[in-house]
Amino acid sequence: MKALEQSLPARYFAQLIDFLESRGTPCRDALSAAQIRSLNDAQARLTISQVDALLAELERLTGRGDMGFELGKLIKLNSHDVLGYAMISSATLDNMLRLVSRYYRLMSPLFTFRYDRRGNEADLAFIPLCGMPERVLHFHTEVVALSFQTQISAVAQGQMSCDYMLSMPAPRHLARYREVPQARFQFGDDLLPGVRIKMRCDRFDTPLAMTDTRALQQAEARCKLMLQEVAAAGKWSDWVRMMLNEAEDCQPTLDELASILNISARTLDRYLGNEGASFRDLGVSIRNERARQMLLEGKFAISQIAYRLGYTDIANFSRSFKKLNGVSPSTFQEQDGMIDTA
Repeated sequence: MKALEQSLPARYFAQLIDFLESRGTPCRDALSAAQIRSLNDAQARLTISQVDALLAELERLTGRGDMGFELGKLIKLNSHDVLGYAMISSATLDNMLRLVSRYYRLMSPLFTFRYDRRGNEADLAFIPLCGMPERVLHFHTEVVALSFQTQISAVAQGQMSCDYMLSMPAPRHLARYREVPQARFQFGDDLLPGVRIKMRCDRFDTPLAMTDTRALQQAEARCKLMLQEVAAAGKWSDWVRMMLNEAEDCQPTLDELASILNISARTLDRYLGNEGASFRDLGVSIRNERARQMLLEGKFAISQIAYRLGYTDIANFSRSFKKLNGVSPSTFQEQDGMIDTA
């Protein structure tokens, strides 16, 4: 079964197109090249393939490599539809960040957002959830970092200092990052994938200016429904397969996937059962498919494949692989994968 391709809200890209056109760059051809009819529909979504094609054409038209930086600066709290209203209505910054961690999938299904507060320090992480072309990954890495800085500065009225670590090479427009107030940026391919942020929590419990409990409750109720609608647009089992298939260097647990959807693990397990599927069987199937693919590609040693798939040691990986395929990983690789999995 082919995994469903992730899609993103088009409203963010509409902001980028408006910005570029206001600077004299006609973008109709770029939209056409990406097979995008319109960005005006509030419910419109773009696939990763469309985003990649759009970015490639925009780079060709403009000669610019800083579009992720620019879009990040454009994104405000009210850019996030109903989730933005919930964020604005939160009681404190701590409450707002916890809200975002529950519903971040409404902003983007490409990353998950984790918020960990220990005493007076906070560690935040935006971690890729699926495979992306390098251009799309680097673009969104910049968008995530700059949009967070733009929004946190607005909420904290410029009084919040952040340290960012971006898992990408330093861009050509590095000098622009040095001009961002109250923020320090580090780049590197050797960093863990995604964006990591460290900050102090001095102002995290200060009441926000627009806190509104009733508005927050109404907005969050709508966010929960929207999140379930996004996940259930196809089969729940298709979504789980996709998430398991695209996750790198790990094997997500049922609890982790359920938390992304803001539902309990028991509820997600029940939804899968209603479709005649189980999380365990899906996990075993996807892990085996990924193992076979990586063995055939020959890019990684067997030990690396085992760890990338979440096994604690090579022996466990070898036993599991042989049970499903009838041969050891090394034999499978030597025979070029000509093994029947039935």
